[in-house]
Amino acid sequence: MTQVSSSSSSPLGRFWKALTSLRLTLVLLLILAGVSLVGTVRPQVFDNLWFLGPLALFTVNLTACLIRGLPQALRRSRLHLTPDAALELPERVRFSWPPSHDPHLRVENALRRELGPVQKAAAGEQTVYFWERGRFRPLGPYVVHLALLVILTGALLGRFLGIEGRLRLLEGETANVFTSEGKEIPLGFQAHLDSFQVFYYPDGTPREFRSDLTFTEPGKSPETAICRVNEPVTFGNFTFYQASYGHVLRLEVREGEKSQVVEAPVGQTLKLDGGARFRVLEYQPDLVMPGDGHGKHLGPAARLAFWEEGGHPRLLAVLKDHPEFADQHPGPYRFYLKNAKFFSVLQVKRDPGVWWVYAGFLLLLPGFYLAFLRPAERWALVLGRNRQGAWEARLLGAAPRARESFQARLERLQKLLKKGGPA
Repeated sequence: MTQVSSSSSSPLGRFWKALTSLRLTLVLLLILAGVSLVGTVRPQVFDNLWFLGPLALFTVNLTACLIRGLPQALRRSRLHLTPDAALELPERVRFSWPPSHDPHLRVENALRRELGPVQKAAAGEQTVYFWERGRFRPLGPYVVHLALLVILTGALLGRFLGIEGRLRLLEGETANVFTSEGKEIPLGFQAHLDSFQVFYYPDGTPREFRSDLTFTEPGKSPETAICRVNEPVTFGNFTFYQASYGHVLRLEVREGEKSQVVEAPVGQTLKLDGGARFRVLEYQPDLVMPGDGHGKHLGPAARLAFWEEGGHPRLLAVLKDHPEFADQHPGPYRFYLKNAKFFSVLQVKRDPGVWWVYAGFLLLLPGFYLAFLRPAERWALVLGRNRQGAWEARLLGAAPRARESFQARLERLQKLLKKGGPA
């Protein structure tokens, strides 16, 4: 960038300054937070400019800050603490010992006890001990910036290049496509639901449900997998999540001499040949009727809502092991339960940005560590004889961003060095 463009007095310089300002970052974060709150009620807001515009500007803001500050942070992180630089640190306290008491060993032990390994150099007739920590701290904020950009890149890749849909499979059924926004998307392989199982708590509440799947890719051996809630399965370019499940009942419907067999998912309204409609409201694998001592088990049962054209709905009970109940159904139709199958609903997702997001979150860890948990701190101790021949030490140090911990360390060093350090 030229000097003219970087000057704060030029229009381009003022624009660059505004683009890299912390004020712009805070304003954009507030806007994104507000839009996200609205998005909890109206999710479609995430697809319009109210969200995408500030998000794009936030990305530009992060990139501009990274371009402006990273080179300087790299230069600062390469500056080691040298003996000459150590001598320029602010003086904190002085110590003295008699001429006959050589304090080198004890001073070294005291510094090593508090600071760890220290460097040592000669400066004329004096000895300089110096130590530093947090030299790479200036890189921390920019590593965080870079991590956020990687996460945003992954999120945008998933949003615009990813696919999400649903796949409904009956037990024993095979599919090679799934549905996304009303369109059929090819998987590139076959997914077969071997079985579906539900495990219950003692009170009858579902504890776990799982799909046992077999995936078959052309020219390769089949692979089996178990898909549970919170335990997705990945095959090919897609990840399968256990979303929900239900039953499909196989019913025989008779109207006089006529008979038809229909497959009715629970909760779905179906139309019969004669124009009547029905809906399976509930299915129970084993209906238990209260009785004396122990309940009476009636076997698989379903509850239906049935209505003829122009009529009002009527409730019907259909029991597989008791077909005689069908004689009590009003009207000309008789329903007989043949069997029931589970169906599993799987969420199918392909997200090319997921690894970018993971990488970004991993990159955040060293960024936060450098920025917040590794403050810059420099210490030096200059030891030599004064004009009277006594030993004299000057303790120097600086920590611009960790004053409390710096002061606590200074007090500990004073206590150790006043005694000459532990023997």
